[in-house]
Amino acid sequence: MIRYKKVKRTLFSNGLTLLTERHPEFKSLCIGVWVKAGTRQERPHEAGISHFLEHMLFKGTENRSSLQIAKEVDQVGGEFNAFTAREYTCFHILLLSRDIDLAVNILSDILLYSKFDAEEMERERKVILQEITMAEESPEELVHDLFFELLYGRHGLGRPILGTGTSIRRFTRGDLLRFFRKHYRPTQIVISVAGNVSHESVCRKLRLLTRKNWPGRPRQLVTKKQLGFEPAPRLKHGTWWIKRSAEQVHLVWGVEGFRYSSKDRFAALLLNVYLGGGMSSALFQEIREKNGLAYNVYSTVSPFYDSGVFSIYAATGMKQVPLCLKLIEECVTKLKRQLLTEEELTVIKNNLKGTILLNSDDVESRMSSVAKNEIFFGKCFSVEEICAWVDQVTPSDVRRVARKLFRHSARSILALGPRPARNVYKKLRPIFPAKFN
Repeated sequence: MIRYKKVKRTLFSNGLTLLTERHPEFKSLCIGVWVKAGTRQERPHEAGISHFLEHMLFKGTENRSSLQIAKEVDQVGGEFNAFTAREYTCFHILLLSRDIDLAVNILSDILLYSKFDAEEMERERKVILQEITMAEESPEELVHDLFFELLYGRHGLGRPILGTGTSIRRFTRGDLLRFFRKHYRPTQIVISVAGNVSHESVCRKLRLLTRKNWPGRPRQLVTKKQLGFEPAPRLKHGTWWIKRSAEQVHLVWGVEGFRYSSKDRFAALLLNVYLGGGMSSALFQEIREKNGLAYNVYSTVSPFYDSGVFSIYAATGMKQVPLCLKLIEECVTKLKRQLLTEEELTVIKNNLKGTILLNSDDVESRMSSVAKNEIFFGKCFSVEEICAWVDQVTPSDVRRVARKLFRHSARSILALGPRPARNVYKKLRPIFPAKFN
């Protein structure tokens, strides 16, 4: 594969990776710092520490207070944000290309000189505990967290990103500093820039981050295992009903999916669009439009470095749970047995390519795409290449992937809601003989 020439890459002597994708047509620029640390790298007693660190890097450095950081970005009309995922954490700034010096300066400052002030930490601890409460009060968010926990067990991929109330209350400043110094080092960081800027100028501006030694960071190289990386386990299969006071039953139906680098990833993405990718999808039409069983129903592809999950979500009334699950089974079984017509495949290809092309007009999306390609593939792909791969998928490919995903013995189902009524449970038995735990 020839490297995508629009993206330029530099690996500095200290191990830091820089990627830039120049877009002269844009006035804006987005720069992101991607740290290869998320819930996956946490030990069980560190649940939520990656997300806690994400918050703390906004809370002041030796050179700026948290208010100064916010003001400097606001004064140029920019946006500074961050998010934590299961395999990485990202800090990103969107602003005008002319203000790149400010973005680089702030990002360098928080990476090198964050203070982790004890008083700020206590305030932020309260904020995160409120965030956890909000998530627990959102059944749709909670059911997905519980589902991943049931699938992956104690492995980091199953750990809730926010952590738990117990773990957040227990963290000390020393805990955060140890995790920060261990993972926030040049060899574990990718900087991705998209916008109207040259690669050479960004290289020069990163002089603080390209020096050999970062304050407080160990110099010696460490292995992935030392950084907390453990191979993903096989997913646990089962059926679970977790009692929760709610008006609806929130269902997640899932199977083992594909990893990021799978050759079948484009066929899987098209299958996802067909099943639950929008209002014209098979699941939406069957469950909502034809039967009125749920307001919200969709499917999701969740790929990881060496694992993956394909899941379907629906929220429905207690009495409708058996029919809802039956219709899900019918939709996936149809894909296993029948080939999509060329017309059906063309429609979902146009849908997926349209999403890809629309995202290519957004510098934040381009910055993110470039970084993820580097993290998971070690190379970058053009939008044209990706669309060409989508076009190469055949109806037989989609059916083959459906048969691989939806093997009958490999089902995982979680229901979150009131205790199932006896008549509902009886109706579930013919569909899923295995008893709900």
